[in-house]
Amino acid sequence: MTDIDQITGLAEGTFGIARLSDEMRPITAIVRPGGDIVDISAEYPNANAIYENWPTSFDQLERVARDAASTGRALGGYRILPPVERPQIFCAGSNYRQHAAEMYTFNEGNYQKERNAGESDEEFFERNFEFVNQKRAKGMPFIWLASHGSLVGPDDDIELPQIGHAHDWEAELTIVLAGGAGRYLSPDEAGEFIAGYTIGDDMHTGDLFSRSDVKWNADWIAKQQPTFKQVGPFVVPKQFFPDRTGMRIELDVAGEQMQNWPADDMIFTPEDYLAYASERLPLLAGDLMMMGSPPGNGAVHGGRWLVPGDTVDIRITGLGFQHHRVVAEDSAGRTPYWGMPPLDTDS
Repeated sequence: MTDIDQITGLAEGTFGIARLSDEMRPITAIVRPGGDIVDISAEYPNANAIYENWPTSFDQLERVARDAASTGRALGGYRILPPVERPQIFCAGSNYRQHAAEMYTFNEGNYQKERNAGESDEEFFERNFEFVNQKRAKGMPFIWLASHGSLVGPDDDIELPQIGHAHDWEAELTIVLAGGAGRYLSPDEAGEFIAGYTIGDDMHTGDLFSRSDVKWNADWIAKQQPTFKQVGPFVVPKQFFPDRTGMRIELDVAGEQMQNWPADDMIFTPEDYLAYASERLPLLAGDLMMMGSPPGNGAVHGGRWLVPGDTVDIRITGLGFQHHRVVAEDSAGRTPYWGMPPLDTDS
């Protein structure tokens, strides 16, 4: 996949599926390389309906992408919305070895309780990397759930909340689910229920994670602040990716590259994760599975967290681009009641 269109980030010979707004109404659309738009709202007024019967939809969309006339308005004339509506968002935890070891080594809070007295970063990292190889890869996937209330589009502002300071990025390959997935799938069966791929950023505020007032010591709601799940611009059908080996994840903050890693360097594959999820959750058409972050988060860059005035740019090969301004949340003068969670660093 070498011929990438510079306007859309799509590979030549492919197309993306998008939700767009023309300031009058939202539309579902096919986006062709070059930025050509085909309105498919008459056939698919609800974007999630595209994924209900994915093989049939793909055949129809492929014909439309090849033959239909465009709207005459280029992609730049629309606001790009999140590509699916009100999805369940499944999030893979610690799914890249290097990232997991970096997180366990450099992140604040409960992670540091595992560090031996006098242990250097290098020694702690090696021990964490061995843990990842021996425990995670021999174990099973780990999934947590995010709320669609935190979902925004690929060009929307990232709003930093008043609580916490370690506002961090996690660029992730994101799977869009096809309909019809049943219970207790095997990984071989689960691949049939991948409709396509998009870009996600699974942001979080790291210093809100750790709590000492509950036994499980973590608070995953810290990953669901408004605007913290940026997704899009397009869903690119899986049929255009015979494998995922050519896909690379890149993220820049204020023009400086922070993440650059092969997307397929995962502990567990998307098929593994969907099989696991099918044992524990209903899988619905248009749901998202964010596949975990590659290395290069803020803690590794010396505690370089997001601040107002930053920009965030994300690219995944063949899936397009994201660009975000980072701003302070407008809280209309209101202030937090509870604030930061308790953390006993001595226990």
